[in-house]
Amino acid sequence: MRNYISQAILKFLASEWSKPFAFLVALGMAFGVLIPSLGIYQDDWLYVYNTYALGTTGLANFVYYDGAPFVLYINQILFAGLGFTPLTWHLAALVARWMTVIIFWLILRRLWPNAHRQNFFAALVFALYPFFTLQPLAFTYLHIWINYFFMGLSLYFMVRSIQEPGRFWLWTVLSLVFEAITILSVEYYAGYEFLRPVILWLVLTPSEKDLRARTIKALKLWLPYLLVLGAYIYWRFFIYVVPIKNRNQPVIIETLLHNPLLGIWMLLTNLIPDVVLVVVSSWYKLLEPDWLDFNVRINQLALVLAIISGSLAYLYLIKSPESESEGRSDSAWSKQAFWLGLAIVIFGLIPPYVGGIFLNEKNSLWNSRFGLAPMLGAALIVISLLETLVVSRQARIILLAIFVGLSAGWHLRNANGFRKAWEKEVNFFQQLAVRVPALEPNTALVAEGEVLSLMGDYPTAYAINTLYASRGEEEQGRMKAWFYGITTNFSKDYEEFVQGMTLFTRHRSMVFKGNSHEIVLFTFEPGNGQCLHVLRPQEAAIRSLSDRLRTVSSFSAVNRIQEGNGFSTFLSKELGIEPADDWCNTYQRADLARQVGNWEEVIGLWQDAQKTGLKPNDNFEYLLFLEAFLVTNQPEQALKLSALAAKSPPSMQPTVCDVWERVLDASSPSAELLAAYQQVKQVLSCSGN
Repeated sequence: MRNYISQAILKFLASEWSKPFAFLVALGMAFGVLIPSLGIYQDDWLYVYNTYALGTTGLANFVYYDGAPFVLYINQILFAGLGFTPLTWHLAALVARWMTVIIFWLILRRLWPNAHRQNFFAALVFALYPFFTLQPLAFTYLHIWINYFFMGLSLYFMVRSIQEPGRFWLWTVLSLVFEAITILSVEYYAGYEFLRPVILWLVLTPSEKDLRARTIKALKLWLPYLLVLGAYIYWRFFIYVVPIKNRNQPVIIETLLHNPLLGIWMLLTNLIPDVVLVVVSSWYKLLEPDWLDFNVRINQLALVLAIISGSLAYLYLIKSPESESEGRSDSAWSKQAFWLGLAIVIFGLIPPYVGGIFLNEKNSLWNSRFGLAPMLGAALIVISLLETLVVSRQARIILLAIFVGLSAGWHLRNANGFRKAWEKEVNFFQQLAVRVPALEPNTALVAEGEVLSLMGDYPTAYAINTLYASRGEEEQGRMKAWFYGITTNFSKDYEEFVQGMTLFTRHRSMVFKGNSHEIVLFTFEPGNGQCLHVLRPQEAAIRSLSDRLRTVSSFSAVNRIQEGNGFSTFLSKELGIEPADDWCNTYQRADLARQVGNWEEVIGLWQDAQKTGLKPNDNFEYLLFLEAFLVTNQPEQALKLSALAAKSPPSMQPTVCDVWERVLDASSPSAELLAAYQQVKQVLSCSGN
């Protein structure tokens, strides 16, 4: 029985239909390891906020303003089925990527039915290609992968319509339907529409030997697809008006019409760098020397994963049967695959080029999304060169196994950056929801700069608003709060910001209005061992703050923070995130209690922390509790906390003095408290009277 099962497994692994499972294993190794630790990032929050806080109308307004109104229906289905839990979205994104790889592998099998090895190699490289770095943005890119799959289905049915004349109309109608769904939902793959005659020309090769006749027939077969594309272009540029000026405008087309020489120059001077960037420079990432620093834990894990993935790939490939004809390099396949691959890369760049976006000019992390469509072509180019330059089957397998291993390790390291970013996000959200349970409308949360990794100011604003939202009950088009970084948003208007200015931000379908003197200023530097610090006007004298923060803290309106009904509903019910049982949670509760003058609660929280062994990593955080013991006239405890707070850094000594002097000046201190201050004054060299 055991021998029978082993033979069955070996027979399955040797079959052509084991390859989809090989793709799944490869994708799982590269992208699945850290999925349980990934979260919500950047533009993900736009989809989450509009769906959670505003419901279907909010989501519809958002995608309408974003320039893709028909993607609403896909996202409605996704949110209805997946909810808001990151894990389900990340798993679904991985499945969608897997399905996309499979459908394009099936297309390659249809184009070259005898090139089993080459088709599999190309699909495997496509699956793991080291260019697209935003896989962890599952809420943003799940529907992008689904539409990539739909585009693949459209091309697949188109190929079948030629190869199976008896079902020509069935496959053609299906192909047209998926074409329409894809280009109406996203514009990423619109360039593939110009690839269709090339594919049709290849499919017609066996039956139409005459070059001219084959070309004419391919163009005729392309006509219905061209009509669908033409209808879309007419709707997109002549009927549909994007509400936001200059968003998704056909910049390069306008340039070509008004200044043809300039437009052609822009295309030529960017096309070659972008093709090189996608096809060649992508591979540099796999060889970056920093990942060889094995003192870093993630590099150790990446190495282990690379070895395991590469070994599994080698064992699978070496045991795969290969016919005699497959064992030789097929020069005809290599030539066709190379030129088809180059066409895919070039046509795949059409959508960003129409909008005046060139990959080599922009941030490589965020612009990697425009490499999705060209990635299949890049994979075909790579494998065509491998087939041409490497004759030995053993050498090909070794090189491909090395690629699988290095790619899996690199994707793990890339995902780890997102894992750490999510940890920081969760830490921030947990503390913010406790310290700021509710806000008066039209309040801006302000920091010196950006505070969250892989986010930015507007995604942070959407995330904050989601924390305070009631599901489906927020006001359409109006944000209650916004996030600003002083250096990132007001570098040119800083003086006006300090003097008092109207804050107005329009983003997609949402608007925020506030005032620079009705803000809540905060710092968040967990990397320095600090909790979230909401800064009060009293903090203007603290020596450890930058001059900018010291100035702005003088009008931080902490009175706009309101007591809420509990911890964030979105965090607890939708994400399963509860307040952390740590020092920072204690600190935030105590800081909120201080704001409302509940000094007994502040002292009670300190006493509870002492019992459980919780203490701050930043001595600044002792000051809150020092103030509580001073206000409640407990000099002995105040002296102990003063000693703890003043230990380090040196700037804490005058800061401790400031706290004593401020409280004593604002009250009628007892003789015991005054005597205790004299001790502090002597030890810390306080300058006050």
